[in-house]
Amino acid sequence: MKNVFKYLSAALLLLLVGTSCHDNDNWVILDEVQPGNYVSGDATIYSAAATSSSFTRADLDGSDEVNDVLSIYTWLKAGNPFYVLKVNDQGQQVNYGKGSEDATSAYNTYNLVADASAFTVDKDGFYTLILNNADNQVTIVEADFGIIGDATPGAWSDETKFTTTKFDEKYSTVEMSMEGVVLNNKEIKFRYAHTWGVAVPYQGATVTVHANMGATAAGALTTAFSTCKGGGDNFNLGVAGVYEVTLKYELRSNKFTAKAVCTAEDTSSAKLPENMYVIGSPYDWNWDNCVELVKSGEDGNFWRILYLEAGAEIKFSSTMAWDGNDFGTSEEGALGYGSYNAGGNNIKIASSGFYLVWVHSTLSADKKSVINQFSLLEPNVYLVGDCAAGGWAAMHTDADKFTIDGNVFKSPVLSNDGNIRLSVLLDGNQWWQTEFNVFDGVIVYRGKGGDQAGVAGTAGQVITLNFIDGTGSIQ
Repeated sequence: MKNVFKYLSAALLLLLVGTSCHDNDNWVILDEVQPGNYVSGDATIYSAAATSSSFTRADLDGSDEVNDVLSIYTWLKAGNPFYVLKVNDQGQQVNYGKGSEDATSAYNTYNLVADASAFTVDKDGFYTLILNNADNQVTIVEADFGIIGDATPGAWSDETKFTTTKFDEKYSTVEMSMEGVVLNNKEIKFRYAHTWGVAVPYQGATVTVHANMGATAAGALTTAFSTCKGGGDNFNLGVAGVYEVTLKYELRSNKFTAKAVCTAEDTSSAKLPENMYVIGSPYDWNWDNCVELVKSGEDGNFWRILYLEAGAEIKFSSTMAWDGNDFGTSEEGALGYGSYNAGGNNIKIASSGFYLVWVHSTLSADKKSVINQFSLLEPNVYLVGDCAAGGWAAMHTDADKFTIDGNVFKSPVLSNDGNIRLSVLLDGNQWWQTEFNVFDGVIVYRGKGGDQAGVAGTAGQVITLNFIDGTGSIQ
């Protein structure tokens, strides 16, 4: 019968054998292997099945009822063998190796075959292994973490990768770090695989395992290590500046922690606007009647669909006051669809109709001033995702575009059952950063918030949107 190794605590080792608690030789042989699923082999730090080599229930996104999808983060050595060891309640042990690859998976997903050839990876690195016991499959994904969030260079669109990954075999830790990264005083999370979740095959469908680490409760990421959890809350940074950021994983406790150290605070005076309003003749030039634009997921970006009459004149302002924060256009004549630089003239509307009004503000190269631009765009609204004609595979096609009928926008007939999701498209913004939906007959914008609650749709329904009074229907 195969032996199992269990790591004793530092105190017990000091009392009994007087050796270092960080020495891998201190794993102690036990008589029985506990039932469970383990990763083992020369590619790992585990010389046999152990508590720290055990797969545990995966952090799933929206599928908490699934109990037979397990995962483990671990360090793997290139070219060396590893297996999935399964031990049943009777103590029977079977080593599973590499079977055929599942072509339906976007990741390296393999069927498990008893006593088959070992798994290997091409390079040393930090990996997550996802075990689907229902279908007897394992998925191998490189956990190449980075930082993401509106505090980061890639905002919420893409990770800024860690530049250094260090595996300390003696202390059984993986430490990912970066230095000299410029961050804003906004929010941050940790993510890998360019996705929020790794979708793996499961019983003819898929389940999604979190590919991001956040805070156990919303709070600051400080110079002391904070505990992380899969799919957790956003961390926030207190000041803008140059940072050193570290994400650490302890293989023996299977825990993530993170910290951020500001090495040089950013003292530039300019800040991107937090709000944006439209004032003008349609609103009697009265701040009590002005319209607030919707925040997109990108800092300094604001939008809204407005109906504007020919000859109307408007301006924008980051505050509801004539305090010097207002701007119009540098153009002299009436404007139609297009993009324009800010200036002191009122914005004159050339033709009556609906406009997707977009203000996009950026900082100058020296970060000392704000550069404002705006666009008057065709108001293209799209059905996205489950209910769309192309589903998630073909997005923002004409088949999923709303048409304008009088004062309302009408969707095409929903092609499928599922959750309704709606958005407009703005350059440099992801579709979900300009998302909105209809709740109890009212149009509600996602803005800079997280996912909105699901809105169920049924094939054959039609969505109507009235952007003038902010109402909508699904029927």
